[in-house]
Amino acid sequence: MGNLTEKELNRIVNKIINEAPIDYDGPERMDPSIERKILGKETPYSNHPAMPKMSRDFIELVSSKRFKDTVTKLRSALTTSVGSTAPLTTGNPLTNLLMLVRTALNQSMSIESRNKQTLEKLAVALVTKELSIPKGALQFDAKLIGLGQSESAEKMRRQSEEPSREEMTDLFKDAANHENDIEAFLDAMDTFDKEKSKRRLINSLIGGAAKKGQYMYHLVSEKLNEIHPDLIELYTVTTAIIDHLYWLYPEETIEAMSGSGGNEAGTSEINNETDPPTVIARGINFPTLVHELIKGVYEVFGTHGLPDDPRQAEMIMGSQDTVPAEAWDLKLGPVFWELLQKSYPIEILSEEDMKYIQHYLFMRISAMKADDFFELFREVLEEKPAGREKIQRMVNEIVKELEEDDENEEEDEDDDILSQLGL
Repeated sequence: MGNLTEKELNRIVNKIINEAPIDYDGPERMDPSIERKILGKETPYSNHPAMPKMSRDFIELVSSKRFKDTVTKLRSALTTSVGSTAPLTTGNPLTNLLMLVRTALNQSMSIESRNKQTLEKLAVALVTKELSIPKGALQFDAKLIGLGQSESAEKMRRQSEEPSREEMTDLFKDAANHENDIEAFLDAMDTFDKEKSKRRLINSLIGGAAKKGQYMYHLVSEKLNEIHPDLIELYTVTTAIIDHLYWLYPEETIEAMSGSGGNEAGTSEINNETDPPTVIARGINFPTLVHELIKGVYEVFGTHGLPDDPRQAEMIMGSQDTVPAEAWDLKLGPVFWELLQKSYPIEILSEEDMKYIQHYLFMRISAMKADDFFELFREVLEEKPAGREKIQRMVNEIVKELEEDDENEEEDEDDDILSQLGL
C-alpha cells in the first residue's frame, strides 16, 4: 500500500465504498440485478438533482430501509396466516410466495365477486374520506375486475420514448437569442432534463402515496368483516407479498409481464373531459382498487407539475411514465412520500378541517420551478429545518388565500341578495 499513489488509493477506496453491500437484517435478499443497479448508481434517482449528497449514497440507504420494511411486513403476515416464515427461507422463496399470493388472491376475489358493488362503493367512500376530497371536487368510476379485464384506454409504456434532437430543440429551447443551433440545443436539453427529473420525482411521490394508501383497508375492517371474516387476513397476505415481490423481480421480468396480457393488477386514468374530472380506477381486489383510486387523485394534483404546453407535457410523460420507472416508484416512492409528509405542519395531517390543505400544498409544490423544486426536496429528504420552514410558509399562504376567497364569495353573495331586494 505504501507504493500506491494518492490517485490509486482514492480509486480503491471509492471502489470499496461503491461496492458496499445493501444492509440486510436476515437471510432475505433482493434480486441481484436490482442490487447491482442500486450499487452501480443506475436507478432513475442515482443522478437525480433532488437527491441529497451524503457520505453514503442516499439511494442505497433508502433502498435498504424499504427492503427491510417489506420483509418485516411479510414476516408478520406469514406468521399470522400460515403460522411460519418458512416460505421466505426454504426452497425457492419466489416460487413459494407466488403460490401463496395466488391462493390468497383467488380466495379474496371469489368472496369479492359476490359483493362487488358494496366493495366498490366502500373503496370510493374510504378514499374520499381519508383524503378529505370535497364533495363535488372529483367524480369516481371504480370497478373490481378479474385478471386481464383492464379497460384502461392507455397502457403504460414499456420503454421510455425519447424525442429527437430536432423535436427537443423545437419544443424546449428558450425564446431568448442564441448565437447558434448548438446553444439552442444545449439550452433545450437542459430544460428537458430538468422537467423529466421533476416528473420522475412527482411520479414517485404519487406511487408512494398510493402504495402506502392500499393498507387503508384496516380503517374499514368492521365493514369488511361483515362481508366475510377472512378478507382482512387475505388482504394482509396479498399486499405484503406483492409489495415484497417488486424487490424480487428483475426489471426485464416486469417489462415482459406488462406486455404479456392478463397480468395487470390495477390501472388508473383521468378523464378531463368531464366536469369535474373523473378518476377511473380498476383493481383485482379491494386494496388494489384503493391504491389505484389514490394514484388517480394525486395524478390530478400532480399534473400541475407539467408544462402548460400540451406537446411538452406529452413528451415528458412519454419519457418518464413507463413500466420500469413505475416499479421503482413503488419500491422507493413510499420513503419519499413519508419524508415529504414528515415535513408537513402537524395540523394539516391531524385536524379534520385542515387535511384538505394537503392537496393545495401538493399542487403548489408540483407547480414550483424545477430548480426550486429540487432544492426543496433535497432539504425535505435530508429532514432539514429549512425544508419544513418553506413548506410552513406555503401552507400559511394557502390558508390566507383560501380565507380571502371565502370573504370575496361572502361579499358576492351579499351583493346578490341586495340586488334581489332592489338595493
